[in-house]
Amino acid sequence: MLCLACTANENNTATTADSTQTQIVSNAAPASIADDEIQELGLLKEVDDMVYPMVSLTIEFPERKMSEYFTINVESVKGIDIEKLRSWVGRYVSFRYTSNLVNALLDVQHNGTSLLGAYAPDINPEMTKVEGILSGADEETPGDLPGTVTITTNDNNTLMFPFFVTKEMVEVNGKQVVGYYEERPENVVTAIGVADKK
Repeated sequence: MLCLACTANENNTATTADSTQTQIVSNAAPASIADDEIQELGLLKEVDDMVYPMVSLTIEFPERKMSEYFTINVESVKGIDIEKLRSWVGRYVSFRYTSNLVNALLDVQHNGTSLLGAYAPDINPEMTKVEGILSGADEETPGDLPGTVTITTNDNNTLMFPFFVTKEMVEVNGKQVVGYYEERPENVVTAIGVADKK
């Protein structure tokens, strides 16, 4: 991810898609870029539904022989809907995005039993373990976007996680739990438009 961000900052307009000079014509949003945004150009490979209004995009960077996953909120990006995005699959897109590392909570256990039932993942060494008091799980998540839960350790270290609260988690809110999480990049598209090579 760091490599992608570094390349984007060095080639802010991403005007080449191969070894020859290429002119890009794009209908992406105007060029004013916020300090925390990265400008990129890539080949849109897949568009997948998440929980509305969130959509997952797989974008390939052929010249770097890599691809990356992004999310986009189709209600917050002007002029974009999922059908339009799907019509761009197989074409180059010019886009801006923000990238942050987030703690992705993968499992919550109480007395050695996962609270995720059939959705409980296999625990592996890459996951970080945290033990503490669960809070923020006073009701099941009512909407289409995750809420925030907190695990506070005995030494008052507090970790917050975006998560869909289950009925089983509500039952142990305020009690000692064990959480397993990973630090992952969260790439959120803030503007996007189809780009044609000429």
